[in-house]
Amino acid sequence: MLLIIPVAIAVIYLLRDPAPEVFHADYVGSQVCGDCHFINFAAWKQSPHHHIVSESGPDAFVANFSEGAFFIPEKHRKTQFDHLPAAKMYNRNGEYFMALRDIGADTFTEMKIDKVIGFQYRQTFLTKENGGVLRRLPIQWSVPRNEFFAYWNEQEQSIHSVHDMWEQMKPLNSAWNLYCARCHTTNLEEHDKDRAHTQADVEWTELGVGCEVCHGPGSDHVEYMDDKPMNRLASWLDQRIFDKQAPFIMNATKQDQGVALSVCARCHGADILRTRMDLYRNYRPGYDEHGQLNDLSPYFAEAELVPGRTIPTIEVWPDGRPKGLGTLFRSFADSKHYQATDMRCYDCHNPHDNKKPTAKGLLQPSVQSNQFCSDCHMDIVKNSGAHSKHKSGTEGSYCYDCHMPKNMLNQVSGVPHFVRAHNIGTIPNPLLSQRMGLENSPNACNECHADESPEWAVKHLREWGMDKHLVDLGLHLQRNANSDNVEH
Repeated sequence: MLLIIPVAIAVIYLLRDPAPEVFHADYVGSQVCGDCHFINFAAWKQSPHHHIVSESGPDAFVANFSEGAFFIPEKHRKTQFDHLPAAKMYNRNGEYFMALRDIGADTFTEMKIDKVIGFQYRQTFLTKENGGVLRRLPIQWSVPRNEFFAYWNEQEQSIHSVHDMWEQMKPLNSAWNLYCARCHTTNLEEHDKDRAHTQADVEWTELGVGCEVCHGPGSDHVEYMDDKPMNRLASWLDQRIFDKQAPFIMNATKQDQGVALSVCARCHGADILRTRMDLYRNYRPGYDEHGQLNDLSPYFAEAELVPGRTIPTIEVWPDGRPKGLGTLFRSFADSKHYQATDMRCYDCHNPHDNKKPTAKGLLQPSVQSNQFCSDCHMDIVKNSGAHSKHKSGTEGSYCYDCHMPKNMLNQVSGVPHFVRAHNIGTIPNPLLSQRMGLENSPNACNECHADESPEWAVKHLREWGMDKHLVDLGLHLQRNANSDNVEH
């Protein structure tokens, strides 16, 4: 038996086809991947990544397209026609339409809905123009509000008007398949377009974020494995025994941290310099023409966090910390947990069903999430009550409560609220809140104790002997990779 096993392995490797590390494959679509990887495929099929874009049809709409309407808010009504709907939404003979009111008139222009974006928080609607552009329509659907709303007017806090709604369909970024589709489709290819984004000849392998968005194009992998048992056995041995990557496919767990997280940053790392836009938009997992792995990590934290920046989705708190939802990945990339460890997004977030945790309880303050932290912070977590000054198992005693405060502004759904920052090491500094005001420098203490003042929080930290966390600076320490320099 001792001789048979190594001989069998030798025969497998002798009969396998060669698999060079550097390769350039073509896209095949997620359904092909599902033929073999049926467990991960089933998880992906129910994920938001898969469902992020839908063809227009009865199953696509959360929004009310039976008798929907949107009216200009009363305080913004100025013309004699503003008591009429600004937009009407309806379906006819199995097709769906949005009709926008014409400027200065009581007539409407009808536009057929071709694609629907989103379903969890809001839905955006696209109409296909004669030039091939999928144009983003100005009225969207808020899932929690259960109503239509003018998303960009609310996001930018601008005055609602029919004129402005028509204007929203003119900017370059309203041409969805030339601007936004890169992160909502798999393998977007632009064959032709004009400078004004009124003409578009594009195609994609599939709608939604498919398997190959993260694992790279799979044609060579499929051909290598298809009906070739020796290749499959050798690949299994490579991965299980020698910790190698499967042939002709990218697997983030086998890559360096920066290369692995480039997959996530490409769409979730929105806070980048304009000069990097094409690099991010054209990124795909795999190798470039020089045989180097495509890597966006040198640019993760390149853009300056200007204190007080108010640009929608990439806002910055006046104390210098990331605020807008588009800077959430940035808050992680700036942290010591990224800079000094091998921590990765999919340590907590299920990579195939992206709204679920990799393990129960990881995405909320819980015993399980504390246990995750204990892998590195054993001495703290085993006596969390003494560390947090809150009774173990109660609110305030979990790592999340202080080190992942809710200070990232999320306005995606039309209901503004704050979600957790991903700096992870951030330490509450109510002294800076006292100096700048909570509206400019929130802290985790007053997040829970909203009826108390920053002075109250400062007093308690001093009573607990935590004076070293009360740093009187113009900007928050926890705004860049130096975030954990103050000892816990």
